[in-house]
Amino acid sequence: MKNVAIIAPAGNIENTEKLDKTKLFLEKFGIKTKIYPGVFENFRYVAGDDNIRLNDLHGAYLDKEIDTIICARGGYGSIRLLDKIDYNIIKNNPKKLVGSSDITALLISIYKKTGQINYHAKMALNGISEMNDSEFLRYKEQIENSIYTPPLADCKGTLWGGNLATIVSMFGAPDENYIPDEDLILFIEDINEPDYKIDRMLTQILRNTSLKNKIKGVIFGEFIGAGEHLNDILKEFADILNVPYAFDPNITHGKNNTVVPFGIKI
Repeated sequence: MKNVAIIAPAGNIENTEKLDKTKLFLEKFGIKTKIYPGVFENFRYVAGDDNIRLNDLHGAYLDKEIDTIICARGGYGSIRLLDKIDYNIIKNNPKKLVGSSDITALLISIYKKTGQINYHAKMALNGISEMNDSEFLRYKEQIENSIYTPPLADCKGTLWGGNLATIVSMFGAPDENYIPDEDLILFIEDINEPDYKIDRMLTQILRNTSLKNKIKGVIFGEFIGAGEHLNDILKEFADILNVPYAFDPNITHGKNNTVVPFGIKI
């Protein structure tokens, strides 16, 4: 991580001062940081219209100096870009893409189209801007070396997943646009979703047989704001799949969100 691009493929940025703070913080570690112009744009509830956000995404991949692309925040908007992205640009100019929440849509689509490993992890706005030195150095090491110890034993597959609501939003596309060809270890988390909506989304996965049949294990992250029936709902889901499952509360929308290398084989 020597040259970082910060882009905003999803929600708009109300507090750009935090991104200035992030830039100064990264540069303290000798990391050159470029904030792309779309970060400062606003269109409805996203950071610039689709063309602006797409141009920033393509531009960051085309920049020969950039090695790591860190998304500013989640929110909403990534899915609007999926059918407009030139995946050959990404395939021919591999970088490490870092993001979570709504950025799950990009992680899924880019992995399917290019096979590149990216990183479900804290982002710039409310992540790096709030880290201390030791937290950042660990974050940096985990991304540079694809470090993650899954809490599942005797279970093999590709780490795949992220924000549950965003995963389910992909289901309107043909299988070949988002579902990998290999066995998967599904990891999922969410925030401010009541129990019945979590139940509904997990049921959608169970009814999506193309995806369901590839799941060989499940890692449940944190479901912030869920209700009293959460654990029963999650256990029922794993039991129906008949696969091993485990919990990692550090896969979360919360402060302790850990780095998960999306696409790594375990």
